[in-house]
Amino acid sequence: MAVIEAIATTYLEADAASVTFSSIPATYEHLQLRLNASTSYDNTSAPSYIIVRFNGDSGANYSFHRMAANNTSIAGASATGQAQGYVTGPANLSPAANFGGMVYDILDYANTNKNTTMAGVGGSGTSAPVVGFNSVLWDSTAALTTILLTSSNGDWRRGSEFTLYGLNSS
Repeated sequence: MAVIEAIATTYLEADAASVTFSSIPATYEHLQLRLNASTSYDNTSAPSYIIVRFNGDSGANYSFHRMAANNTSIAGASATGQAQGYVTGPANLSPAANFGGMVYDILDYANTNKNTTMAGVGGSGTSAPVVGFNSVLWDSTAALTTILLTSSNGDWRRGSEFTLYGLNSS
């Protein structure tokens, strides 16, 4: 039987440039990030991406793949040797009340015999919906202890909620 436990939740009472989960215990097999978030950047033609950094690493140690679709087009992107990972975040919509949902799994985060990977889906749905399927590779075998999340456009808006879960198979 699988066990999922909330490790930490951050609910923003005011706009914030970033959200950090630190001192992540190594007692789980996998982690899961669940976000209900919005950014302060209002532009329906360009989505926000979530910039991810693990353990404060800003070296060229990240690769990512992304496939996103909105109500009129499909786009894909990939890159290696990046200073951070990128995954789909909320669409940038006016009015500010529009939030997006995202779920990302971070697999084998404490296993020091292999690199850490993150994969999942994210997006928003209103008059300009967007959904993205994403993966990030962190080219490091260090155990993951810190996750930094920033938005590619604007700050995280007040009312955004970020929860980190730990998952075990029994």
